[in-house]
Amino acid sequence: MRRLSQTTFPGIILTTVFAVAAAAVIATGCAARASLPSTATFDEAFEITPGTRFATLDGAKFGGVSGLAFDAASGELLGISDDRDDNRVFRLRLHEHPLSVEPIGVIRLSGSPAKLDAEGIVLLPDGHLLISSEGLQNEQPRQPPGIFEFAHDGTFVRALALRDRFMPNATGPITRGVRGNSSFESLTLSPDGQTLFTATETALAQDGNAADFDHGALSRLMEYRRQGDTFVPGREWIYELEPIERPDFTPGFSVTGLAELLALSDTEFLALERSYVQEAREHGRDLNRIRLFKVSLDGGSEISALDSIAGRTDLRPVRKQLLLDLQKAPGLPPALNGLDNFEGLALLPALPDGRRPLMVVSDDNFSETQKTWFVRLMLH
Repeated sequence: MRRLSQTTFPGIILTTVFAVAAAAVIATGCAARASLPSTATFDEAFEITPGTRFATLDGAKFGGVSGLAFDAASGELLGISDDRDDNRVFRLRLHEHPLSVEPIGVIRLSGSPAKLDAEGIVLLPDGHLLISSEGLQNEQPRQPPGIFEFAHDGTFVRALALRDRFMPNATGPITRGVRGNSSFESLTLSPDGQTLFTATETALAQDGNAADFDHGALSRLMEYRRQGDTFVPGREWIYELEPIERPDFTPGFSVTGLAELLALSDTEFLALERSYVQEAREHGRDLNRIRLFKVSLDGGSEISALDSIAGRTDLRPVRKQLLLDLQKAPGLPPALNGLDNFEGLALLPALPDGRRPLMVVSDDNFSETQKTWFVRLMLH
C-alpha cells in the first residue's frame, strides 16, 4: 500500500490520474433493465488522497466509501461511509474529460436503533435511502446486522425484518448467524424497484466454513420483496465464493468475501468478490484480488426454508461467470498495480454507442496508506 501526505483543501478539487479513453456525457435516467454484459474494460481512474478535507462536507471527514448509488434525478453519486461513529452519506458530483469526482455535500444518518457498520446503499424512487449494515459482532453487546431505511434528510424511518438465522448468538464464540465483519456488505435494487437483494459476505456459521486457500464458501443471497411501503424477506439462494488465491509468499492474515451486488434485472447481477492476503512478517507484501462476475439465479436452489445447508449435496448454487479480473485489465494505471480495497458498484446511464459505464469505488479504511479510488469500467 502507498503512504501519502495529508492535505487540506478549501473546497475542491484533487488529483486526476491516467485516462485511457474519454466517455460521452452522462445521460439522465438509469432505471431501464440492463442485459448481462459480455465484456468489461478499464476506462479511467481518479484518486482522492487520505486525509483530504472538503469545505463542502460541513466538517465531516471524507473516506470509508463502501457503497455507491446513482441518483438519476441529479446525476450525482451517493457514497455510504462505513465510519461507525459518524454514519453519513457523501453526495458526489461526476466530471468528465478527464474523470474526476467532487464531494459536494453530506447527509448525516440519525436515529438508528442499532449501531451501524454501514456498507451498502440503495436510493428508492421516493428519495429514501436503504442502508445495509454488517452490525458489530466483535463487540459486546453484539449489534445485529440489518437493512435500515432513512428519509432523504437522513432521519431514521424503519428497520426491515430479518430472519433469525442471520442473528449471531448473543455471547461466546459465534456458532450461528453472521460472522464478525462478514455479513451484509452488499445491497442492490432491481430496475423496476420491486425487489431488493443483499448477501452475506461469507457463509453463515451454521452453513459451513469461511473460504480459505483450498476451498471457497457458501454465502446466502437474499431477496426482499416490496410489500406496501416496505420490503419483506423472500427467497434465498446459495452464492459460491471462490477460494483465496495463494500468494508467492508466506501468508499471514487473509480474507475474502462477496463485497457487492448490482441487479441488472430481477434474476441477473454483477457480483464483486474481493480478497486480501498479508505476508506473515512485519512490513511484508500484500495481495489484493478484485474479480467481477456475471450471476444468474436461474437454476439455483431456493433455500429460504433451510436454517442450515451444512452437509447438503443436493443444492445448486446460482450460476456465475468471470467477467473481469481487475488486476489483468489492460490500461490500468501503474499506481493501481496493487489494486486496493474495492467494495462498491454503481451503474451509470448508457452512452450513445450502447456502452454502460460502471463505477467501482475503494474504501480507504481511513488509512494513511490507502486511497479512495474511483475506477470507471465500460460494459459491452
